[in-house]
Amino acid sequence: MERQPIYIAYVVTEDGEGLMPVCWHSEKQRAGEVGEALAKLDGLNFWGVFGCNHADYLAISTFPDDHRLNANKT
Repeated sequence: MERQPIYIAYVVTEDGEGLMPVCWHSEKQRAGEVGEALAKLDGLNFWGVFGCNHADYLAISTFPDDHRLNANKT
């Protein structure tokens, strides 16, 4: 199983009480750029990027089906 460092971008939740991951990338700068764009698109506040060393690729390759990013946008 392949392991690699990844960077996860977070936004502040709509209720302002917590953080929610919105994307991940193997490059910190790219994770931040995409995270900021997604936050702006959804009217949320970008929080920052958290690094995770030696992540299991299979574990981080998808968000759960019920994650808000997987919701139909119509």
